[in-house]
Amino acid sequence: MNTPSPHIKELSVTLKGCIDLSIEKKTQEAIHNLSIDEKYQLYWLISKTKLVDHDLFEVENTLWNSIKGIFNSEYLQTVQLLDQQDRVLTFVEIGIFLDYLDIEDFRSVVRYLYTHSLEPEITITKINGKIVNLLIFFASSDENPIEKTISMIRFIGIPPAGFDELNQKLLATFPKQKKALEAINELPISVCQKYPEYIPEIVEKLEYDSNIPILKQWIDHNALNNITKQKIAQFTNKWNPPDYESNEEFFKNLLVQRKENQIVSIPLSHEAFVKPFIKKLKASTVRTSELPITIPTELLPGYLEKLAYPILSKEKIIEIFFLGGAQIGTMGILISTSQSNILIDYGLSVANYQIPFWHEALPNIDAIFLTHAHLDHSGAVPFLFSQGYSGYVFGSSMTKQLSSILLSDSQKLMQQNFSTPVNSSDYRFKILSQESNVYQMLERFIPIKSGEEYQITPDITIKPFNAHHIQGSYSYQVESGNKKVLFTGDVNFDPCALFRGKMPKIPKDSDLSIVDSTYYGQPAFDPSARDNLLFQTISESKRVIIPAFSVGRAQEILLKLENEGITKNHKVTLLGMASKVARLSGLVTKAHFSDRLIQPFDNEIIIAGGGMLNGGHARKLVEETKADPETSIILCGYLAKNTLAYRLLHGLEPSYKQQIVYTRFSAHSSSNTLKKFLSSVKGMKALVHLGELTKDPFTLAKENKRGQLGVGPMQIPHLGSKIII
Repeated sequence: MNTPSPHIKELSVTLKGCIDLSIEKKTQEAIHNLSIDEKYQLYWLISKTKLVDHDLFEVENTLWNSIKGIFNSEYLQTVQLLDQQDRVLTFVEIGIFLDYLDIEDFRSVVRYLYTHSLEPEITITKINGKIVNLLIFFASSDENPIEKTISMIRFIGIPPAGFDELNQKLLATFPKQKKALEAINELPISVCQKYPEYIPEIVEKLEYDSNIPILKQWIDHNALNNITKQKIAQFTNKWNPPDYESNEEFFKNLLVQRKENQIVSIPLSHEAFVKPFIKKLKASTVRTSELPITIPTELLPGYLEKLAYPILSKEKIIEIFFLGGAQIGTMGILISTSQSNILIDYGLSVANYQIPFWHEALPNIDAIFLTHAHLDHSGAVPFLFSQGYSGYVFGSSMTKQLSSILLSDSQKLMQQNFSTPVNSSDYRFKILSQESNVYQMLERFIPIKSGEEYQITPDITIKPFNAHHIQGSYSYQVESGNKKVLFTGDVNFDPCALFRGKMPKIPKDSDLSIVDSTYYGQPAFDPSARDNLLFQTISESKRVIIPAFSVGRAQEILLKLENEGITKNHKVTLLGMASKVARLSGLVTKAHFSDRLIQPFDNEIIIAGGGMLNGGHARKLVEETKADPETSIILCGYLAKNTLAYRLLHGLEPSYKQQIVYTRFSAHSSSNTLKKFLSSVKGMKALVHLGELTKDPFTLAKENKRGQLGVGPMQIPHLGSKIII
């Protein structure tokens, strides 16, 4: 980088002085008039003043928005230039710093650079260094900067170039954290990762409770599961409890032994801490005639054993761990009691194949529940089976059928992408693309019905409710003792054709409600204006291609056209997976279904899978008609940055001559209906799946603290956090 000019230095001082004031118009103009390189210089000068160390709740919105205003399409155009990787990463850095981009955007760009680079080894080394520098900077104001930095590196999904180099950078940046860095150096991280056969030997000397928080940031799920299982086995093999007069004495001593052996962070579970000592315990009397009739038959043997040998604990709390889903993608909610652990959703990011965070309870969960079949909620469940899970998966019968279709399709895509520099060395990628794990998941899938209550363990009941997101989608209310937790999953409180305008009936009496908030804080949505634009575009176009998500969105648009009578006057064709799902859903329509790619003719509308145009029939159709200005492309769903659909919408692909139109068809609640639901809910509220907020997170948090949001107190959990009720 060139030495900053006096003008740039002066401007950085001006910005620092404006931290609590409105930024003057002349300063705004000065920022906008800077060249690309000058903006880069300004960014680093601001960063050196540690602007972000100030209390950002007090930063005036005018200042924040003015700084963000230096960003425009220059970044979007630059990000495509693979031969200028330093510049691409520079803009990503600035974008995240100014809150123009979020960490998910960063992951997307990094993944793009990795997988498209002509010199992958050079690129990986270069990108890793940039990532570490940037994340160290962002973590500098955190209470635990070391843990925060490592956590963010794991979240990006790309390991650093080398542990030694990273430790040197961390030590230079955070000299007061020397003790924490020494702890990292002492752990055999690379051995755990590369040589699992040495894990039993390592576990002999490993202080689990103190070391696992560091290990879980660095090593993969497979190694973590092995370490945890080995540590439990080591404990149960060495501890030989005497014969006690009562089970109460046994469990009292068990708690003491767990603490002395530093394994308190491994949650109590019947499989891990009761079965190995069952001969030492006295069985409680179980009368089968008194059992709840709502126990699924498949769970009955384990249920009876837990009832006969219950875990005796004074704790009557519910812990909710957010393993994923703070923002869009990789949902995972772990609900833990003193006796049971259940998992709701375990998703896969379709952007970069990330899976949710690991937790100490994962090797011993009692059951998995799926809200719906979309991959960001179900895609990583086969991975759990590869790690030794042998329990059952529960959800609607439609979710089981749709999961079979979507997981099969995702496997094919992953196998096609396996040769890229990152994917070929990613153990998760290898496991997720194995058909045997998907087969095992579907074999262990038990359909359950909406509105019926199920006794899963002696201390947990669960009740599903229709969520109206896609076909077969559920919300779940979990009850333990006298406490209730609601997880809406992806939910839609707006009328839609797919569910004939009916509203989902979700309970509002939970102690904690975890709510899908994809469009929270966004402007009110006008569905009539959207429909008018859709119908007008069709009437004025010679040919129409509608890329849409194959499950849910494609069928909703088809029914919208059917109800408007458009299928009478136009040939409407549903292609590929979207047609298979429509048949499965039993849709009655005049439209045509085709599993094969067809050419669009005059007065024809084709709805095809692949809403972001990453692939599929829609991408092929768009490529084949790219020189035709009489073809209209109607984009209709969420468009991730750096996808072809996003670039088309923003005019960044001039070689495509079609007419590009955007009409929002969403299966998530609009901001106005979501706010209405939140206002009516009792108890605590936690917002997950937050999309692109109209307000920046700092303003949102400040308004929530002051009670200005009109929905009562709420929490915005981050990845890896927990709530206790």
